[in-house]
Amino acid sequence: MNSSIKNNFIVSVIIPCYNVVNYINECVKSVVNQDYEFIELICIDNASTDNTYQKLTELKSKYGFKLFQCTLPGANNARNLGIEKSSGLWIQFLDADDILYPSKISHQINLIKNSKKDVDFIVASRFHKDLKQNIKTVIPSNDKFIGILESNFGTTSCNFFKAKTLIHLNGWDANLKSSQEYDLMFRIIQHDYQFIIDLKPLTLIRERGIGQISYRNPKLKWNQFVDLRLDIINYLKKEESNYYLSNEIIIKQILFDIIRILIKYDEKRALFIYNKYLIDFKPKKSLSTGFLYLLIFNIVGFRRTEKIKRFLSLN
Repeated sequence: MNSSIKNNFIVSVIIPCYNVVNYINECVKSVVNQDYEFIELICIDNASTDNTYQKLTELKSKYGFKLFQCTLPGANNARNLGIEKSSGLWIQFLDADDILYPSKISHQINLIKNSKKDVDFIVASRFHKDLKQNIKTVIPSNDKFIGILESNFGTTSCNFFKAKTLIHLNGWDANLKSSQEYDLMFRIIQHDYQFIIDLKPLTLIRERGIGQISYRNPKLKWNQFVDLRLDIINYLKKEESNYYLSNEIIIKQILFDIIRILIKYDEKRALFIYNKYLIDFKPKKSLSTGFLYLLIFNIVGFRRTEKIKRFLSLN
């Protein structure tokens, strides 16, 4: 390794690919066009049934990256294979329908070099494009626990991870079909690894809809979403009791708003969680819970308000 490489951080970019033939070219180009020199690009075909692998082979011939096939289903298995095959000190995960802006990696490497902390991962801002092509800027929370509970602590493609931290935690949980990134980040902060917040959005997250777990199986998606939040709440009660007591109202409001979504897909589970965790809680107005809903709730309670909501389309 020459001296210039020794003085820089090699970054492995890992892209899991499943039926993304219409997206992967633009995604790979966004990595190739990075202004940071020391990048190792690894693409993992995850048993695609379209022409994704053929397209990856074509792109490999053009750009010369590493290409592997993962026969185990699920993006987490593909990401873990990418970690195994990587040689970088830092890892940039990138979903195949997302895009990095040209200075994304160099910017975050500079943040690490200039930080007074021994940084283990970066929690980053992002641009988010929805299915209607509307773009908004999302800035992550400074509070690690509230951020994860609210799903506002960065995402797979905008965050940035130290390789040895991922290896120590045995990578991604391949059993999860949803909330994988927040499960990983929760495990990271449980070990008190150091993070910094990146306020500059240099990643474009694009909703794809079809093929995503939330569209194929919303009941599974929201149950796993809730499972992780309950794990976090139980952890806070046991290990961070002072923090929990100081933020109890905020935490319960987050849980309340979440089970209002869960009840659409799994009424029995949502009611069980409400009765166990929130039976004495008085919710407040929030982005997802409106004034009229609260007015009815205070009269007839949670279950009946949800039934009324179905007829009146209340927030």
